[in-house]
Amino acid sequence: MNGNTLNFPSFQSSSINAPIGRPVATPQNAPHKFVNHKRRAAEVLISSPNRHGAGHQGAALMVRISMGLKSGIPSEVDYALSQLVRISFDSGDELRAEAYPGLSEALFEKLATIQSLANTCYPEGAGELLEDSKFVKQLEKINEAALVLRNMSLQPDNARYFSRLKSGRQIIVACMNLPGQSCFIELKHYILDMVEAMAIHFSLAVDDDLFPTLHANLLSDDRGLVLGSLRAICRLVMGRDEANCIGQINKLAIDRIKALIMLEDEDLVSACLDFLYQYTTNEENVEKLIQPPDGIEIVKQLTRLLLHQAVPGDQVVYLTGSLKPIIKPTVIPNLPQEIVNDLLSYAEPDRAAKWMRCCFEEDKTADITQIALWQAYQARFTEYVAAGRPLLPAAEFIKNVSVAFNNASAMVLPIPGGGQKFIIKGIKPRETPMSVKGQVYLACKWATATNSNNTASTETTQGQQQPAQPTKCPAQLATPQDLWVHILKDHLSPPDSTQQPQAKLLCNWGGCERFHPAGDSDRRKVIAHVRTHMPEPSPPKNSNPSSRQNDWLDDPKQIKLVIRRNQTGVDDRGEAAGIPLTAVLVLRNVARRGMFNGKELLSGERPVLFEIMAVNKPLSNYISDLLVEEDEGVTDD
Repeated sequence: MNGNTLNFPSFQSSSINAPIGRPVATPQNAPHKFVNHKRRAAEVLISSPNRHGAGHQGAALMVRISMGLKSGIPSEVDYALSQLVRISFDSGDELRAEAYPGLSEALFEKLATIQSLANTCYPEGAGELLEDSKFVKQLEKINEAALVLRNMSLQPDNARYFSRLKSGRQIIVACMNLPGQSCFIELKHYILDMVEAMAIHFSLAVDDDLFPTLHANLLSDDRGLVLGSLRAICRLVMGRDEANCIGQINKLAIDRIKALIMLEDEDLVSACLDFLYQYTTNEENVEKLIQPPDGIEIVKQLTRLLLHQAVPGDQVVYLTGSLKPIIKPTVIPNLPQEIVNDLLSYAEPDRAAKWMRCCFEEDKTADITQIALWQAYQARFTEYVAAGRPLLPAAEFIKNVSVAFNNASAMVLPIPGGGQKFIIKGIKPRETPMSVKGQVYLACKWATATNSNNTASTETTQGQQQPAQPTKCPAQLATPQDLWVHILKDHLSPPDSTQQPQAKLLCNWGGCERFHPAGDSDRRKVIAHVRTHMPEPSPPKNSNPSSRQNDWLDDPKQIKLVIRRNQTGVDDRGEAAGIPLTAVLVLRNVARRGMFNGKELLSGERPVLFEIMAVNKPLSNYISDLLVEEDEGVTDD
């Protein structure tokens, strides 16, 4: 304290306690230090000639690792295992068992010590594992040895080498038969990965000790053990159907596998389907798999998996060149009598304008001669002149065209070579007439081949025969119901007592050749077919036909076709892959080897299979083969 002022000491350091960077010698910034190691070793030898190992660079890393494992010295073994774990992870492709003799054998010997360790810390009859720090340390080193072997076995050459070791298989079985304590789970997972990689090189006998061990794991509560055992079993039995070792698996395990495919676990479902594919390669196994009532459920589940993770969507296809050219009608339709009666109730010039609307429609690209228009009107109403209904004069009639159609107009065109042509531009004849109230009539397109001699052909002057020209039915009806009644009454009338009961019937709608030339005596069958030609009922009043046409036809020369898709995953070649592919292959095995029972089960899913074949393009070929397999076993009564 100095007077009334308080002086506090400063706590800030005068020096900066930051790390000071120092250069590190590397071959790039100090190449002279790495030029000649032999010269430096010689200098050390000269300066200290009595020093042990002077001038020697030491053994290579892999040599020291191999010798350290064989030595049994705890510190050297620990060093070797830690280095091998790093090397097998970073550059496992270069770690070849044949290149380092004795290395794999030493690792398997280290792995074999797990049996004595388990017997010591898990005495017979004890309920819990006696764990301590020493046990944890020893188990950690055994797991490191198993991890190194597991990484090395991923190479095919190493897997083949391991399968030929004298006691390698016995050590693997001993590790898999360890007590079900949680501390041994990691080791068992490594062993299952090794078995999966080495399975194709193992021999499989009837009294094999490896297969029952894998079989027991299928009932485990550990997902990893079940998954690894399924994959290992599939690799073991692949291509060995003659032994049918997979048929030894009991029903309890098979039922659990069938239940697991209902989970949303993709890896587990895929492994179960791979197992079922190998299981169904034998007829006896298929018979056990599809026994009722479980057989129905397994087929339903397999069918469900055909659309596993399918992506719904629409495929737009444009069809070009398939449309027939639109032929504009040139014949003025003949109005039915009921429309004529309605027109006679109007006086001129309204009658002429309404007649034009009933027989013509607007078309910017079409035209008709004025004389043809006037003659058609005159021919239809001349008979009613005597009854006090006079016709409109020709000149007034032509002027009245613009009243009926706003975009139509009378024009005069020059004719090449001289002369003139008088036309009405902007209208064309309707295909079928329209009533005064706007109801478009439907034309009957039934055609029959007739001639004057009631024969099928006529003779020309040269003696050759020509087929008779078909005669089109002139009927025109107001509604589809009226058209259908007309077809049944006039063209498909039931046979009477004067006709043969087995008379052949044909479909003559618009040149249809469905029953030609023999026809069909089944009237119900012919009627059902002719029904497909009938036009659909009129759309609801609130619908907009023009908008629907725009959605369907973007280009008058193209048809826009929208195909519904529900596609599953594919591989790099665009072919089916994954769970859906395996599921359809299992179904195909059931159809081929399930005999009558398998085909009967699949027949219940036939509609679903057809739908999946239509929407799932990658599986379409497989499902079609499946349906063919099913049809081969079906016989007609």
